[in-house]
Amino acid sequence: MSPFRLFDLDYVAMRRASLHLDEMSTLNIALSSKNARQIMKLFKKRIEFIWVNFQESDCVINLKFAENLEVYWRIKSSKGILKHAEKTDVFELNDMKVESMRYRIKSKYVINSYCEDDLSICQSIVEVLLDIYRPNKLNYYISRKHNLSKLLCFNGLNQVDHLTFIVYFPVSDQEFLLFRQNIHPKKELCFNLVFYKNSNHGCNIEFNYEKLEICSSEWLNRDDLFNINSKYAFLKETKLTNEDLKLYFKRWIDGDDSKLEKLKITMSDDGNLDNMLSGIETKSFEEIIQDKHLNNKTFEFLDFENFKFDGCKGRHLIRKDGEIATVHLAGNKKLNFIVWNEKSPLIRDTEDYVGNIMI
Repeated sequence: MSPFRLFDLDYVAMRRASLHLDEMSTLNIALSSKNARQIMKLFKKRIEFIWVNFQESDCVINLKFAENLEVYWRIKSSKGILKHAEKTDVFELNDMKVESMRYRIKSKYVINSYCEDDLSICQSIVEVLLDIYRPNKLNYYISRKHNLSKLLCFNGLNQVDHLTFIVYFPVSDQEFLLFRQNIHPKKELCFNLVFYKNSNHGCNIEFNYEKLEICSSEWLNRDDLFNINSKYAFLKETKLTNEDLKLYFKRWIDGDDSKLEKLKITMSDDGNLDNMLSGIETKSFEEIIQDKHLNNKTFEFLDFENFKFDGCKGRHLIRKDGEIATVHLAGNKKLNFIVWNEKSPLIRDTEDYVGNIMI
């Protein structure tokens, strides 16, 4: 009798069978053939993260499954990576042959692979991973210089809730435009195009996320600031001026950016809070306490990174709908803009606060 083929099962039977496959078995099956990959796409498994590193001399993929199981997968275009292998296995993907040695150390699977085009096969493997898994986070760290256009057109980057994308070499204006046009994860985006500084890029696309973190923001201009429609935002190393921020605060008072709760900005040039708020009506902290009947309360202000700052010494804006926001500038460089809500700032009775300290 010929062996029974797993893929001859109907959908319901396959679904039940997939529940008994661990994440590593799912990957091995998906890499076995195109047909297997298409079937395993129907039964995606949730995993913690996928980290991808395009390094100068190799490529590395890190996976974290449930129950703290991990995979470390290193790929090189040199056969030297297999020099200590007692045995190897071979699979083909997108007409590329991959030879690998595998072993396991406690809760970590280690795979060392050889392929003539390590960069292309690494990205092809990532595409398989995103077909069969649903990672909570996807991180790309790219230090090997190459044309990013194909990667920036890969829709799989938008399947995840949280995307980190960092490029350690100069990108072109065209690549920057592709990034802005095409990269839209579902909830959170952290990115760093380290050497890109063209503030005249002419790209007018909204940043609409729950959480946005831009690590090198010298390219970020006034229009980009106005196009941030995120709940939490952190802009590092910006060239924004006092005038840019004054116009932003005026827009907020008029009702724009109603989604924002926390904005943190580090400025390259010295900021001046008086200049930022020139011509804008503000209130002191004491006036806010009196207006809102918040006597005998303690206040704790936390920024984007949940670090404390002395918001009581900031300036306070009142929007037309009655919303309150605190603006605080530390050392002429670190600006925090916090919109008051049920969670921020943390407001407690003085007696409760003192009691907690004593306990």
